[in-house]
Amino acid sequence: MARVRLAGLVSLLTAAVFLAGCGTESPREAGARTAVEESLSADEYDREGTHCSDNPAPWFIERETDVFICAAQRRDGDCDWYRATLKNAGWEVVLDRPDAGCILSF
Repeated sequence: MARVRLAGLVSLLTAAVFLAGCGTESPREAGARTAVEESLSADEYDREGTHCSDNPAPWFIERETDVFICAAQRRDGDCDWYRATLKNAGWEVVLDRPDAGCILSF
């Protein structure tokens, strides 16, 4: 009975550690989000509503990327998508898709 409890506790702790890493922003993702937020007009956009795609993680092995897609929430409730690309001189931010929706599907 004690082994079953120990196995259950180990499984629970493993799941908690795994889930704790989900939803956190990588430094590059945070940089992309900040670059997009800074490029937006405060009159047209709710800057705090900006969120970006994260680094790709096939088979739970995260890879760093230089290109992020960010959904920037407009004051009217819809979102435009911006592409933030890390270049040698900093972030390049360009409008990728207007009226694209607020959910990034990848």
